[in-house]
Amino acid sequence: MFNFDDTETSGIWWATNVSIRDLCLELKDDTSCDDSEIVELLRSIAESIDVNGL
Repeated sequence: MFNFDDTETSGIWWATNVSIRDLCLELKDDTSCDDSEIVELLRSIAESIDVNGL
């Protein structure tokens, strides 16, 4: 039986999430973008990721 310990993976996910959040807040401050514009940017980035290429 395979036991997956996601402790380390969860930490990486959390750190990445916090980093992305911080960068979005900086972008908002620097550009005065609306939340909806930042959401659209994140959506376009997510759509450009080729999950089949991983």
